[in-house]
Amino acid sequence: LASLFGCVVGIPDAVTAITVVALGTSLPDTFASRTAALNDDTADSAIGNVTGSNSVNVFLGLGLPWIVGSLYHMFAHTGDG
Repeated sequence: LASLFGCVVGIPDAVTAITVVALGTSLPDTFASRTAALNDDTADSAIGNVTGSNSVNVFLGLGLPWIVGSLYHMFAHTGDG
């Protein structure tokens, strides 16, 4: 579905896939923060939710692929070059 949308709009598949994944991880946090802000007088839990979800997204979204890529290149390197 994302590939078809990207084809119709003229966006490469990789960009469409990254956008869909970003929306999939951000929209639930947005609705949770909205609900927390509406149900709390000071919106403290909404701020905590935003801070926590952004931290997890940054540290796991950047750190995990970095570690996997580093380990792959460390063990896949043949050393004959």
